[in-house]
Amino acid sequence: MIASFTVGPSWVTTGQTATLKWSVTDATSLTIDPIGAVTGTSTQVTPVADTDYVLTATNQYGSTQAQATLAVYAPPTTWFAPFPPNLWPNYGSVDYVDLFSPSAAWSTAASHIQVFKLYPYTLSLPDSDLKNLFADLRRRHIAVGLEQGGLMPSGNSTCPGDFDGVNALGYVQHIRDLGGTLQYVMLDEPFYSAVVDDHSGACHWTVQQTVDNVSRTVAAMRSVFPDLVVGDIEVVASGASKDTVLSLYQQWVDAWKTTTGTPFAYFHYDLAWTGHWQPSVAALSRALRYRHIPVGQIYIGDGTTDAGWVAQAEQRMTDYEIHGSPMPDQVIFQSWEALPDHVLPESDPASFTYLIDRYFRNRTQLTLAVNGSAVTGTLTAPSGALANVPIVFTAAPLSGTGQTSAFKYTGTVPTGTQYIVFGARVALEDCSADPLPAEFYLTDFTLDAGAAGVLHDDFTNGLTSWGTWGNAAIAQVEQNNLHVQVLSGQTFGLNSVSLPFAAAGAAYTLTVNATVPIGSRGEGCAITVFQDAKFTELDRASLQIVPQRVSLGTVQTDAGGTYVFNLTPQSTAYELWADYAGDAALWPASGWKLIGQAPALAITTASLPDGAVGSAYAQPLMATGGLTPYLWVGGELPPGLVLNQDGTLSGTPTAAGTYTVAVSVVDDSAPTQVVDGSFPVVIH
Repeated sequence: MIASFTVGPSWVTTGQTATLKWSVTDATSLTIDPIGAVTGTSTQVTPVADTDYVLTATNQYGSTQAQATLAVYAPPTTWFAPFPPNLWPNYGSVDYVDLFSPSAAWSTAASHIQVFKLYPYTLSLPDSDLKNLFADLRRRHIAVGLEQGGLMPSGNSTCPGDFDGVNALGYVQHIRDLGGTLQYVMLDEPFYSAVVDDHSGACHWTVQQTVDNVSRTVAAMRSVFPDLVVGDIEVVASGASKDTVLSLYQQWVDAWKTTTGTPFAYFHYDLAWTGHWQPSVAALSRALRYRHIPVGQIYIGDGTTDAGWVAQAEQRMTDYEIHGSPMPDQVIFQSWEALPDHVLPESDPASFTYLIDRYFRNRTQLTLAVNGSAVTGTLTAPSGALANVPIVFTAAPLSGTGQTSAFKYTGTVPTGTQYIVFGARVALEDCSADPLPAEFYLTDFTLDAGAAGVLHDDFTNGLTSWGTWGNAAIAQVEQNNLHVQVLSGQTFGLNSVSLPFAAAGAAYTLTVNATVPIGSRGEGCAITVFQDAKFTELDRASLQIVPQRVSLGTVQTDAGGTYVFNLTPQSTAYELWADYAGDAALWPASGWKLIGQAPALAITTASLPDGAVGSAYAQPLMATGGLTPYLWVGGELPPGLVLNQDGTLSGTPTAAGTYTVAVSVVDDSAPTQVVDGSFPVVIH
């Protein structure tokens, strides 16, 4: 008699191990196909593909059999999450359900996807469409994920968090009842909503309170799918000070592991693309990799047309991966916006699946060496050297040049616009995460909507018709330019009066003429706010006022893929960049080198003092070189201690022992400099 024959977990990724268990009575021999003879009550297996295991129990009277099936999926390196069209009119991809036909025109893109991510809204599609969705993904061997608001309602759940955790059990039951299997859940920014968000009415929960709350949502979902793999999505470099965010995120992932017994399986970034995000990305990635948590980057577009949305998403993914950011372990092609309207066919440059194929072009490599004024290097692809292609050279100054530059932004005037407000921010709103000090000069603002009209404002009449706030060290008009200087702990805001401007739907170019003085890095932003007839904000455009890149010239590679370029002197230290634009079959490539006086980043702290259980501990870590401000992150710490992003290791130790504290310091350049250190700490 075979009382039971099971496999756990019910699915694995390639290289993972599962356990076969059985309960058998009165057998003289046991075999499992395709393993062979077995004994005892369990055995471990590591299959490379979906496998049906057949247990045969035999005695002198004959034999009986039982079967257990183990599904094997590829590791989740590529995710796809288009938005369904059933939430609001004119929102989402109208051909979403067409993806789940065997003849759907995305076979190449689909071959690259390991996880298809659903939204709760997706589950309100007709049951027939959902059954077909689950069946087609199973046929394609693509796992199913669900992006889920992780917070459960509690006594103070009136704050603006996503408290959809109360519906989580219903979602997973619906998936099960329609024949689907849920393998992955992505918690939708629960920690940012509950702890980090500093807007009006924010929750301000503790780290542990949030862990305890969200773990209830996960437990409910695992009551239906016990093998559910859980990861997190959080905002990076937005809202509250990025220093605070990074320190809190480390406490969050550590508390989650301590409380649940299992670390997050992945951590995906919802990146604030308009800000100075590179140092935060580098620092958080280092912290997560100390904890062996895979890092994922969400690639999402922007624009007013499908083609523009896809092009913007491609620009972001190439900027992220070839301009010095840590390569993500996972990539997520996602939209939660109205666009793109179409996901098919993958041959159309305006379709979402086209973007996936672009990501999987062959990669290229560009080397760069500098000897005096001579720059040399080679450009290669998997097929060999790339001959007769242009290499573009630019200089990214590390500080201002003192020359006026035109900062530009293009977009479309929102529907309902009746007024425009020009302005600037430092350490506020759009620029809350930018480092200080900041200093720049603003000359004028021009919004050009072509035939729909042009709007201009400047400071020829001083600050008449302008309003300012904050406590900037300098905020005064000098020779028709507004001079702004903001030091640590200060803020600055500037708004014009609401200027009449009705050009809804018109394409526009915003031009802000500004100067970053020599020795400054700017670090503010200019904004344009679009208002309706009641002066309510509809949308805004934001421009970073930082030293702009300077074009140096272009050369062609020779027949062997080699190039030679001669540098011309620049007024400040700068990053030299060489860029290859790529083509239909090949990725772009970049090389860079620091030119001028800029000392290398280094940790100067030699050791950390001992601590004692129950006694307060505070020790600053120190560094030199690179560009300040620094961001500090670390691995798991002695219980009771936290590493703040200013480099202070502090808290009250709760457990004696000898610990090794791994730390990293990240400077504020882009690409960043990163230096690692390791220190023994004894807690008595």
